[in-house]
Amino acid sequence: MKNKNILVCVSGLTPQIVTETLFCLSVKEKILIDEIYVITTRRGRDVILGLDKHPATPKTALKTEISNLCKKYKLRIPLFNNNDKHIIVAREESIELSDIRSDKDNILFPNKVSLFLRDKTSNAGDIIFCSITGGRKSMSVHIANALSLFARERDRLLHVLTSEKYEFKGFYPLNKKEAAALQLSDIPFVRLRAILSYEIKGKNLMELNFDQIVSFTQNRLKVLSDQNKLICDIGKRELSYGNNSINLEPMEFLFYYFFVDQKTKQKNKISIYDITSPDTTSQFTGYLESYYPYYYLRENQKKSWQKGFDARDFRSKRTKINKKILQLITDYEIAMQFIIEVEKVYGESKYFIPIPLGRIKILFPQI
Repeated sequence: MKNKNILVCVSGLTPQIVTETLFCLSVKEKILIDEIYVITTRRGRDVILGLDKHPATPKTALKTEISNLCKKYKLRIPLFNNNDKHIIVAREESIELSDIRSDKDNILFPNKVSLFLRDKTSNAGDIIFCSITGGRKSMSVHIANALSLFARERDRLLHVLTSEKYEFKGFYPLNKKEAAALQLSDIPFVRLRAILSYEIKGKNLMELNFDQIVSFTQNRLKVLSDQNKLICDIGKRELSYGNNSINLEPMEFLFYYFFVDQKTKQKNKISIYDITSPDTTSQFTGYLESYYPYYYLRENQKKSWQKGFDARDFRSKRTKINKKILQLITDYEIAMQFIIEVEKVYGESKYFIPIPLGRIKILFPQI
C-alpha cells in the first residue's frame, strides 16, 4: 500500500484556508498531498459546496477551486470529493451539528475529530498535515488536542497566515506578491501517543469518546509521574507505599507475593487453572516453609489445600488484598495499578498486577 500525505483541515465559513494550506505545502514546500479531508459543521458543508446563501461566503465549490489551483501550478489533483467521506460533519444520531456553541456541541465535535484522526493515524507510513486556521477557535483547539493524542513523529500541526490586504480575496495566490504574503507556520505540540500506544491498538480505547480518552490519558500521566515504589516486606508481611503501610494475613501476603514472584519470571498473567494447580500449591508450601514456618505447620495439619487451592478461596483473598491496597494507596488511579487485576475471558480468566516490576521492591527476611 502506497504511503500518503493527508491534509486535514477544520473549516467554518472560509474554505479558502484549505486551498491556502494546500498551496503552501505543494508549491512552497514541494510536498504533494494525496488526499484532503475537511471537518466542519452543517453550514460549513454548504459553504464548501458553494451553496450557502450569505453574500459574504464563496459561491464556488471548494472542489472546483482545488482543481483550479492544481491546474495553474501544474500539481497532481489530490483526492477530494463532495461526499460525507471527505466533508465530515459531526452528528448526534441523525442530526448534524449546525455550529459549535454549547457545551454539548463541544463534546460532539471533538468526539468526531478524535474518531477521524484515530483512524487516519492507524497507517504508520502516512503523514497527517492538520491545519487549524479555519473555523471557530474552539474547533481549532479540538483538532489540536486530538492530534496531540494520536500524532506520530512526522505528523504536523499547521497554521496559515496572510496579510489583511489579501485575506479571503481568493482561494489561492495568483501572483508572487500574494504568494509571498502567505506563510505556513508549524505549531509545536506534545505527542502523547507513546503513553497510549498499547491502548490505542486495543478495542476498549477505540470505543471511547474524546472526553473519556482525555480522562484516561490524564490518569496515565498521573501514574507515570508518581515514582513511589510499593515495598513488600516478607518478614513483616507488610506492604508500604510512601509514608503508609498495611499488614496482610500470611496467606493474603503470599498470594500477592506469588504474583510479584511470577513477574520476576516473566509470567505476568496467571490463569485461574494455574493458580489452583498442585504446582502452585507446591510453591506456596515452599514460601511457608521458608518465611512462615509456624503458619506452615498449622496449615499443614489442616491439609486443606494440599491438592490445590479452591478458586473461591483465592477470589475471596484477592478481594481482601485489593481492598487493603486501596486503603494503603489513597489515589484511586494509582492504586488500581497495584491491585491484583483480572482479564476476564469466559473459562480462561487471567490475573495479574498491572504496574511494571520496577515499581515494586521486595524485602527478604534477614538470615
